[in-house]
Amino acid sequence: MLCIPGYVIADENSHISQGDQGYFSIHSIPASADVYFDGVFIGETPARVPVTTTGTQTHTIRITMAGYDPWETIYTENPRAGQTITLSAALVPASTSGGILVTSSPSGAISTLDGSAAQTTPFTYTNVPAGTHGISVYLSGYQTYYGNVVVRGGETTEVFAGLSPVITSGALAAGSDPAGAAVQVDGIYRGVTPTTVGNLAPGQHSVTLFKSGFQEWKGDVQVDKGVVTTISPTLVKDPQPVCGTVSITSIPAGADVYADGLYMGETRAGSPLVFREVKAGTHSLLLTRVGYQDYSTSGVIRAGENYDLVITLVAVPHQELGGVAIESSPSGAEVFLDNAYRGLAPLSVDTLPPGSYHVLLRLSGYEDWQSVVNVTPGQQVPLNAILTSLPLQEHRQAGILPYVIIGSLAVALALNLRKR
Repeated sequence: MLCIPGYVIADENSHISQGDQGYFSIHSIPASADVYFDGVFIGETPARVPVTTTGTQTHTIRITMAGYDPWETIYTENPRAGQTITLSAALVPASTSGGILVTSSPSGAISTLDGSAAQTTPFTYTNVPAGTHGISVYLSGYQTYYGNVVVRGGETTEVFAGLSPVITSGALAAGSDPAGAAVQVDGIYRGVTPTTVGNLAPGQHSVTLFKSGFQEWKGDVQVDKGVVTTISPTLVKDPQPVCGTVSITSIPAGADVYADGLYMGETRAGSPLVFREVKAGTHSLLLTRVGYQDYSTSGVIRAGENYDLVITLVAVPHQELGGVAIESSPSGAEVFLDNAYRGLAPLSVDTLPPGSYHVLLRLSGYEDWQSVVNVTPGQQVPLNAILTSLPLQEHRQAGILPYVIIGSLAVALALNLRKR
């Protein structure tokens, strides 16, 4: 007989005389299952457990048997003196299958179980026999994941496949001394030193570094798969720089850029519009984009210097914009709005905020034509400029001079012949 505080454990043939006793009679179907009473192994079913009536009243009874799910209950009352409480457990056969939940990053990969049953992640395999199974996860452009998983009956085991990209490209880490040089790889602008240019195909790449005040650096660089190739040339100063470099970025991108009245291109997202050979002096700049107010400015460019312009355009609600449609007779006149060059007539400008604008048309051989136009929301104001020719006298004076010179030469020639 084994005595434990609060109760006494014995087999069915034991005689108990210690205090007032009650009993738990524990059975199972099937019999011969292991019995644990408050965590202590009692024996196999059927089992009779004596307890003192004044002992701990909460008891945990657990019954286990190979091939069956564990059975457990908590009883919160002791039997009275001489009373027998009977507990009977109908054991449930243990499940012989489970599940596997397969997830991956990125998702959408192809998962296979034991070489078959291909499914798209995330996916849960059900009714998988208990035991060890092989899982593979495949996604184009990524290394395939292989792993083994143990499935337990009645449980779902989770498998996570963190996929690593297959490395098929290399990278270029471009630096320079001094820093701040623009980087072109295969003729495409890729940033300013120091910078890393990734996702380059293995092989030779043409690299150009340029910075105002320094001579251009060019070289062919070998890029290998999975390797970061580093370059950091020392730039040579230009002894007599005559130009500056201007880089223009607009927020948002997609703005048309005009410099000194000439269209220069459109700003791009992720890379500025770069002008490397800007002559020293004063230049005007205009940016336009549908749905935004025009941006105009002017400034002095100094030889050998870099200018990085980041211009944030101001949005204007569509219904608040207006425009002008300008024609000239004769056509081809230069059009200026508030002293900003816009192009040649005929011309339409549809991105003007409401207000008054000074309009100037200029054509060689004609007087300047000027007017003030009031732009209203949602309307396009038509303007037809009839240009006036400059006085004929101005043209004739310029046109007679060659004839006067020719006539004088003829007279001189005649006199010379007479002398002979």
